[in-house]
Amino acid sequence: MQTWRFLNDGAHDGATNMAIDEAMLLGVNQGETPPTIRVYAWDPPTVSIGYSQALESEIDVVACLRAGAGVVRRPTGGRAVFHAGELTYSVIAPSGTPPIGASIMEAYSAIANALLAGLRLLGVQAELASVVPETRDRDSGASPPCFVGSGRYEIVAGGRKLIGSAQRRVGRAMLQHGSLLMDSTHEQLADFMLVDSEERRKIVRRLLHSRTTDLSVLLNRTVGFEEVAHAVMSGFVEAWGLTLSEGELSDREIEAVQMLATEYRTTS
Repeated sequence: MQTWRFLNDGAHDGATNMAIDEAMLLGVNQGETPPTIRVYAWDPPTVSIGYSQALESEIDVVACLRAGAGVVRRPTGGRAVFHAGELTYSVIAPSGTPPIGASIMEAYSAIANALLAGLRLLGVQAELASVVPETRDRDSGASPPCFVGSGRYEIVAGGRKLIGSAQRRVGRAMLQHGSLLMDSTHEQLADFMLVDSEERRKIVRRLLHSRTTDLSVLLNRTVGFEEVAHAVMSGFVEAWGLTLSEGELSDREIEAVQMLATEYRTTS
C-alpha cells in the first residue's frame, strides 16, 4: 500500500497558495517532494486567472482591490475563478505513479474518481460531466468564467458544475488542482469581470448561478471546511487504497515558496 503525504493547509493569500502548489510540483520533479494531496482555502478571497489569460482584458483589478479581493495568476490553464466559499485541492506526484497513470486524461480520471468517492461520503451524488465545447459567450461579451463550462472529468451534480480542475506538468511531475464549491459566493466573480455594460454583467451572474451548484444547496445545510477536508481525504484513501500521512512542508519547500510567492505577487 502506498503512503502519500496529506496537507490540510488552512487559508493563505493567492500568491502563497499558488507558490506552495508550484514549489511542490518543482520538488517532485527534482525528486525531493513526496507525492502529496493538499487541501486549502483562500484569505482574502481571490480571483485567479489561467496561465495564458490576459489579465488587463478580463478582470477589473480596481474592483477587486476595492472589494478587498486578491488577484493571482495560476500556474495552470483555464479561465477566471473567484475563490471564496470553497475547498481547493491539489494533487502533486510523479507522472505515471499508480493510480494516476502516465497521461493527462488518466490522471484526470483517477482524481475525479477519488473526489466522487469523497462526495459520496458527504451524501452527495455527483458524476463526471459531459464534454461541453468552450465558446465565447455572445451575450456576455467576455470569455466565460471557468465554472460556466464543464470539461471532461470535471464533476457535476444535477447537471450543474460542482468541481472544476486544471492540470500542469513539469518534466516528470504533475500538478492538478481544483475548486470544490461549498457555497454560492463564487458567483461574485461577475462583479470583477470586465464587461461593457451592467446588463452583460447580469448575464454573467445568471450564467454562473444557473450552471453551478454547491454543497450547501445539495445538502441543504451549511458545510464546514474541516468536514469537507476529511471527506476528500477519506475519498482518496477509499478510491486509491492509499495510506495518507498528515504532514507539513519541508524547510526546502518553504524556502521555495517564499521565492515563488514574491514572483506571483509581482507578475499577476
